[in-house]
Amino acid sequence: MNMVCVNGSFFSSDQPAINPFDQGLLYGFGLFETILVKEGYPLLIRQHFNRLFSCAEKIGLTIPFSISELIWLAEQTIKKNNINAGSIRLTITAGSDISAASTAPTLIISGRQPLAYTHDHYKHGLTAGFTDIKRNEHSPLVRLKTINYLENLLAKRYARTRGWDEALFFNISGNLAEGSMSNIFLVKDGIVATPNLEQGLLPGIIRHILLEKCNSLGIPAIECVISEKKIWEADECFLTNSLMGVMPLVEINGNKIGGGRPGMISRKLNSELSMS
Repeated sequence: MNMVCVNGSFFSSDQPAINPFDQGLLYGFGLFETILVKEGYPLLIRQHFNRLFSCAEKIGLTIPFSISELIWLAEQTIKKNNINAGSIRLTITAGSDISAASTAPTLIISGRQPLAYTHDHYKHGLTAGFTDIKRNEHSPLVRLKTINYLENLLAKRYARTRGWDEALFFNISGNLAEGSMSNIFLVKDGIVATPNLEQGLLPGIIRHILLEKCNSLGIPAIECVISEKKIWEADECFLTNSLMGVMPLVEINGNKIGGGRPGMISRKLNSELSMS
């Protein structure tokens, strides 16, 4: 039985522990972070929690724990669940007292193993397709990692019905934004490109690290507007998130990208991050 941390205490996952009037449950008022666990250690945990606190400030959500306390609770969750290779998820909601100006949030930390991505995924690459759902680049939520995730789940479900691994969003302006669970990068003539933040996307932690990594490796990398035409002209594509690292994307809407094989730059960047 999995052990779940709720507000600093640990419970068996089959024990009800959340108030039925919690604003996260009723209205999707909350944030979350999913953190890779490798050899029993949570990777990039401070970056995740820095983003959590930054997003919380933007939506007026007070977190009643310090980053150091959250790290300790995360490590305890890993230990109590004997997670060697997997992930933990921290969810923080706005609590149950909707009438109060400031409520006591609900903190939940849970664990999962094994990882969904295998060596074969990196070797052969993933497939994706376009969803009809549009990212609203003007929404204040698109750049925050909130638990308002229904659009993502519907897009992901649609992708699975088509036999794809991932769904890709265009924004209202018709430009590429992101995947349902990932950021997307293209490579053309040795230049790495990814949609800029104005296109309506979550500024992923791996996305940020990868742009810095490209700079240190001497690989030109830009944030820009990407049209559908530029996708079909790409020499290679890849996806990123905190669990997959750098994942080759070899097919979109049934059309092969880069001959349908992982490209040289995506393989190099994945090797540099050492997450596969």
